[in-house]
Amino acid sequence: MAQGPTTDEQELPAYPIRAYQLIPDPNQPAVVALAIETDQGHSLFLASREILEDLGKDLLARAAKMPLKVRPK
Repeated sequence: MAQGPTTDEQELPAYPIRAYQLIPDPNQPAVVALAIETDQGHSLFLASREILEDLGKDLLARAAKMPLKVRPK
């Protein structure tokens, strides 16, 4: 049985993303697998086009608010 969202806050561990990959499935063209690699291992998520579009917009908006990282020459 699915549960709805809860209002209780939980502290979850956060790990730096080391790599990611979008993996299409020819048998399920309406979804794509998003693989994320951290030092703790890999996680795999399925995402629809709508989720990918929203995620992309949110990531770009958040990145625009962050300071540019200057790389040493």
